[in-house]
Amino acid sequence: MRGLVATLASVAAALALIATPAVAAPTSSPSPSPTLALANSCSAKTALSSKALGQFYGYVVDVASGKVLLNVRGSEATPSASVLKVVTAATAMVTLPADYRAATKVFTVPDQPGTIVLQGGGDHTLSRMTGDSFTTYAKPARLESLASQVMLGWSSDAPITKIILDATFFSGPSYTAAWKLSDRTNGYISHITGIQVDSDRANPDLTSKAYSGYRSTNPVLAAGKYFKDSLEGLADSATLVEGKTPSNAVFLTQVRSQPIGTWLSHAISVSDNTETEFIARHAAKYAGLDASFASIEPLAKQALTSLGVDSAGLKMYDGSGLAQGNRVTAKMIAQLMTKVANGVAEGNSALAQMETYLPVAGKTGTLAGRFTGANAIARSYVLGKSGYIPGLYSLAGIVKAKDGARLAYAFFARSAAGKTVDYSARPALDTLATRLYQCGFGLKAN
Repeated sequence: MRGLVATLASVAAALALIATPAVAAPTSSPSPSPTLALANSCSAKTALSSKALGQFYGYVVDVASGKVLLNVRGSEATPSASVLKVVTAATAMVTLPADYRAATKVFTVPDQPGTIVLQGGGDHTLSRMTGDSFTTYAKPARLESLASQVMLGWSSDAPITKIILDATFFSGPSYTAAWKLSDRTNGYISHITGIQVDSDRANPDLTSKAYSGYRSTNPVLAAGKYFKDSLEGLADSATLVEGKTPSNAVFLTQVRSQPIGTWLSHAISVSDNTETEFIARHAAKYAGLDASFASIEPLAKQALTSLGVDSAGLKMYDGSGLAQGNRVTAKMIAQLMTKVANGVAEGNSALAQMETYLPVAGKTGTLAGRFTGANAIARSYVLGKSGYIPGLYSLAGIVKAKDGARLAYAFFARSAAGKTVDYSARPALDTLATRLYQCGFGLKAN
């Protein structure tokens, strides 16, 4: 290589002598010498050839020009893992107003003295924490506040003897056969119910060493018990009954959740499965569909179509990506990330907000502890939603490349076609994303 460079330099010098006149014309300022770009000078071939990637699916787009820089099985369907959350989030962002909140309400029943109704509004963040204790959710509505308002508004001298728990805000099954039963006991997901406290974690207190993410089989009844206890003696003998709000019920009080944007930011950053499922149902209900598993895919396809993203190959058994049967294409996700990156310019200002929700390599969320060693040079510059289910690792987002280009990407490393993946797929995906940062618009697949 050194010999080649020397030869090129000699030829260039000779040509310069031939072309230079006896008296050179003066110039106002010196011009920079161009740098010769060698073919394949920024190849991703080595990173792509890693056996740790198993059966690889990838798609990379230059955000500004729309040019496809990498396409490996980009149009083939693959399991998604938690990268599916960006589809659910995008659906909610183009469906729900930015100030959307969930409300948990309490009603009295005039012809049933001693009876109140706790009517859920699908707020998984509603918390039983008191004092300085806190959960993973920022400034949630608290049961103690709701109970305090009930006690202040309770005009009867008689105690509360019956609490109707109305969880009909959501419909259909609360748990899908596409999830393992162990996903609940391991703390990955709860039943998705209209009434729920602290996402139904057994001990959600992050200030406690006994924290437990275990989820129960009946979040509605569990929430009712916590609500009853928070009434401080007013409902000691009250019976808890799951049912619907009577038609003659009278509104007493309510508490409201944080805005939907707070939920979206947290769900994407830490990959909260339960939170994402709640977001999906709120979007479906607001769109006039059943707030159930069955509505997630149709609404997502409608949203993607409205954004100009091809939804071919999309299959959603849930909104969180936990189900093994979910399917996306790398092209679809990269196109969606391009829309996110171009959100403001294309008039999708609500969608553009997702870029601020994505974990930042080496800094925040699920990527805080990643991009180490040689990949540390891409810290702060790679934004990405990560994912894992047995047999698949994924990463998708936006890269702020070294050359100033912005690249939208989607990567999936899968056990298939006789190849297998394990934990080493994660750093392999990081290495590939780092290559995007290094190469920018000059990225080549070979």
